[in-house]
Amino acid sequence: MPSAGVLEELIEESFTSAFNHHAAGRLDAAEEDYRLILAMEEHHAPAQHYLGVLLHQCGRHEEGLALMHEAARSTAANADWCNDLGNVLFALERFDEASLAYGQALALRPDDAQLWTNLGATRRAQQQLQPAIDACEQALLRDPQCLPALHHLAEIYTRLGDRMQSSRYQCLAFVLPPHEGKSRELLAVSFYFLGRLDEAAEVCRAWLQEEPHHPIARHMHAAYAGLPSDTVPRDYIERRFDDYADHFDSNLVAHLDYRGPQVLGEILPCVLQGVPATTVLDAGCGTGLCAPVLAPHALALEGVDLSANMLRHAARHRQYSTLAQADVVEWMAAHPARYGLIAACDVLIYCGQLASFFTAAHLALQDGGHLVFTVELAGEECDTPYHLHPSGRFRHQRRYVEQGLHAAGLEALLVREESLRVELQQPVPGLVVVARR
Repeated sequence: MPSAGVLEELIEESFTSAFNHHAAGRLDAAEEDYRLILAMEEHHAPAQHYLGVLLHQCGRHEEGLALMHEAARSTAANADWCNDLGNVLFALERFDEASLAYGQALALRPDDAQLWTNLGATRRAQQQLQPAIDACEQALLRDPQCLPALHHLAEIYTRLGDRMQSSRYQCLAFVLPPHEGKSRELLAVSFYFLGRLDEAAEVCRAWLQEEPHHPIARHMHAAYAGLPSDTVPRDYIERRFDDYADHFDSNLVAHLDYRGPQVLGEILPCVLQGVPATTVLDAGCGTGLCAPVLAPHALALEGVDLSANMLRHAARHRQYSTLAQADVVEWMAAHPARYGLIAACDVLIYCGQLASFFTAAHLALQDGGHLVFTVELAGEECDTPYHLHPSGRFRHQRRYVEQGLHAAGLEALLVREESLRVELQQPVPGLVVVARR
């Protein structure tokens, strides 16, 4: 029989061998070594514990749990072993027991973010959403970059219907390094959503170093960096809205609470009461959201947009007599005195200076014809007639809009403050304007 020292050394070597086999996925060899140890020392707690984990991995759950519990009884409390036990119980959907195990681990190591995350996951599985939130927030206090906790919180808030909080945690998770392989556009948008504009601009600046002429990188760099701009580049509009077209209506209406067509539907019957139906231009028609609102006032309804994919969706609206891919200003300038009504809903947010649009609208309108449009409203802190907002859209001063209409020979009949969309859970200030030639 080997001496105590030799036996101890043999057990240590066997445990090292077993653990290495286990870590490498060689479960049969690991089990053989663990059982050899237990043959030499019946109550060797580490061998009992890890053999228990192994048996669970092999589907022998009750046998494995019995060994893990026995190991826990025969030695001092160990946070890692409590966590292992919690993980096994969680996998078996024994969530009440898993919570107890994670709680015991946290009592031993309260600053471990992973343990708090595991507890949060268990509370979530138990449908205890507020305790799950509390546990995940505790994890983030210990490690703000704890990715699993961020994902759990995003999913919990989605279930609670809180899109803002869910998006916040999704963005916090997405901007964590490494950034390689991630969409640069989504990275920049995530930083913008989090209010980290310098980092959003830096993403676009690095993007431009690789693709100097990329329209989205160029325009959004200007927006995030606060650079002066007069208009959104045409290639940006074409690319952005071609990409967006397939999901544009649901995103705009459902996620941004977009009310543009609704507001036009409220205003036009009042403004155009007694005015006979006429040829109508839906300038920047997009997918045709305004077609049902404009059609009652139209003998013929024509739609113009830069995005071919948007026009493909607009064609589903049978109210249009004509759909054309063209720049709105160029189209109006080429069709003098053609229209009794021109509508530009959510179009001028992509134009800084408005003089060319107003001039072309004046040219395209018949005498007594109406122009209706919307803009986003610049705040009092803005000391310029318009500015490019970090959202990538322009905001205009009310006075600038009114002066521009007057200079183009258009009479403002109605200028009303109205929020048409919600962004970052805040109403975006806007103007709805009706003018007459």
